[in-house]
Amino acid sequence: MKPEEWWKNFALGLEVDVSGTFIYNGVKRLDELDNLSNSSDIFEVLYNLSVGIERLLKVAIVLIEHNSQLDMQKFEQSLISHNVMELANRVDAAQSLELSGIHRELLSLLSKFYKTHRYNRFSIRSVPNIKAEQVFFLEYLKKYLGIEFPHSESFFPIKNSDQIRKFIGRAVQKIAHSVFKVVKEKANALNIYTDELRGDSKAIQVFYGKRLDFIDERIKKKEILLFLMHATNRGTHIDLLRSLKPLELNPEMASSYIKALLSDSNLPFVGDEIDELYADAENVVERIGFLEIMDNEYLSYGEGDES
Repeated sequence: MKPEEWWKNFALGLEVDVSGTFIYNGVKRLDELDNLSNSSDIFEVLYNLSVGIERLLKVAIVLIEHNSQLDMQKFEQSLISHNVMELANRVDAAQSLELSGIHRELLSLLSKFYKTHRYNRFSIRSVPNIKAEQVFFLEYLKKYLGIEFPHSESFFPIKNSDQIRKFIGRAVQKIAHSVFKVVKEKANALNIYTDELRGDSKAIQVFYGKRLDFIDERIKKKEILLFLMHATNRGTHIDLLRSLKPLELNPEMASSYIKALLSDSNLPFVGDEIDELYADAENVVERIGFLEIMDNEYLSYGEGDES
């Protein structure tokens, strides 16, 4: 295999996986947010999305433009850019991405974020505008969803919603699918496997999934919780779990406990209560040992076997 074939097959194939992981993490972080009041949370969402889309676009550009006659030094230099809008235009000039204004404006937002807002607070010029990424993100949502948000300095939180999650998920997915389609078609034309993905990767959910939000997943997790909670559901594994006496948590905090299970962001709000109960509990080491393996499918292996 020639070096350039190895490069396009394996190095760029890994980059597709990496790009999908960043995109997944950006949308997942947005899904976890109860509100959009903190600029640092918006930073995390936009950072992951901008890095992921940028890397995917660069893979597409290599597959489109690279050939043996190129000046590699100049070509590699041309890829040193964080402007996802310019990179998208470069791909689009060779093969239409079929993006609408909604998608192009999101790319423009990500470009501006990465070029300007990413390091803006390291400059005294950021005073007093220290929440630029949040402001521009909310303006984007307001323009296309017609939502009126409270002022960022208001005492009221800027609530996140499934409407916002679905909208951003659709917009990001359209961009990701459009660029990945180019990668896939160019890889097929070159008879290489840049578009091959691991079956357990985050990237495969981004590039092949029907939706790019986590609303259905949240519902399914709640169904599993209800199943495990229902006293009539029996089984060797379930009975073994129920043999361990639960901590005396507060029943009035049930909704907070469910939120903690569904999102790591909510776990700190109930974690201290568990730590306090551990301080008075007996056999904590043995208890934690059991909890560490309670999701092991072999935990109840052999239980009830009468042979």
